[in-house]
Amino acid sequence: MKLLSKTDGNRRGAPWRLSWFPLGVVALAALWLAACRHDNENSGVAYSFAVLGCNRVDVPSLDDPSTANLPQLQRTLAEIAAMQPPPDFIFFTGDLVLGMTADLATLRRQLEAWVQVYRASPAGQNPAIRLVALPGNHESQVPEGSNQCGVSNPGAEAVWLDVMAPFIAGDNGPRAGGPDQLQTDQSRLTYSFNFRDTHFVVLNTDPVGAAATVPVHWIADDLGAARQDRSIRHIFALGHKPAFTPSDATPDCSLDSNPSVRNVFWDEINGASATSYLVSHAHLYNRSQPASPTAPGVIKAWQVVAGNGGSPVDKKWAESGATPYYGYTVVSVTNDGRALLTGYGRNFDLANYIAPSPAQQYPTTVRDAADITVP
Repeated sequence: MKLLSKTDGNRRGAPWRLSWFPLGVVALAALWLAACRHDNENSGVAYSFAVLGCNRVDVPSLDDPSTANLPQLQRTLAEIAAMQPPPDFIFFTGDLVLGMTADLATLRRQLEAWVQVYRASPAGQNPAIRLVALPGNHESQVPEGSNQCGVSNPGAEAVWLDVMAPFIAGDNGPRAGGPDQLQTDQSRLTYSFNFRDTHFVVLNTDPVGAAATVPVHWIADDLGAARQDRSIRHIFALGHKPAFTPSDATPDCSLDSNPSVRNVFWDEINGASATSYLVSHAHLYNRSQPASPTAPGVIKAWQVVAGNGGSPVDKKWAESGATPYYGYTVVSVTNDGRALLTGYGRNFDLANYIAPSPAQQYPTTVRDAADITVP
């Protein structure tokens, strides 16, 4: 497993620049900095990370080769970068781009354009923040006739590994074959790394030929080794597809479409006393604490679906009576070992989801807050 670390000096002293941003976004970042400080000395936060996913648009635009919802993405990255101190990581859990095309050159152009947007942002310009990006089904699959789940996109993994190499944080994952019978080398798509007292497990939930699954044999070995390490106090798993589809989300070929594999996976997560599994795919925000499918009395790990990054929101979420919002989630680990979750969100123009959301009209506020520490 790979060990990552940073110095506190880097976190406090790293610059962030907004010189290229529109004045409205600069003003927003300043307001956010004043209103939402999360200062180490005052809050007891040892380190933190931000999570979001599903920002791709539905219809590509000639003006935006990244196929991202730029107003939401740029605002989110500005707000995250304005936190003091900034989070150590941003995990982007898939569906960065529209993808879903057999034309690998098009997929490459979309990813390369997305990277340019990120690098130009305040978050991308801040060396204290590391982006870790995961592929979603839009980066991994293509539609096929009546198959609602899509099928693997040959060559897409190679494109991802090439373009997104700077945002991959490990290489200790499972290779082709093995007990999980993988068709391709997953060592840099599913992997783990340690940061301070936390073990992060990054999962590709759509490996070639095994959509909506995860390599449960490799995960069992990895979690077992992490639990043997006395320095590890927290385990966070991250992927694109949820293990359990929220009740206010439309079922869409998540891990529960393969329940036998999903059940083993969640038993492993709960058995290792993992803190949470953070995902996207469903275009909403949802936090739950599912029981182990084979042991209903075992309820430990949280599932956090942070799929409200900017893609069209799930119709069921809106129909549930909730007010849909776009945003991101921050997990802060305190000096005394607690894991505190804060979900941030902003309303937007429901009639035009890609329209700018001015801060004065659509302020970002705290939408969820919880202590998700697992004993």
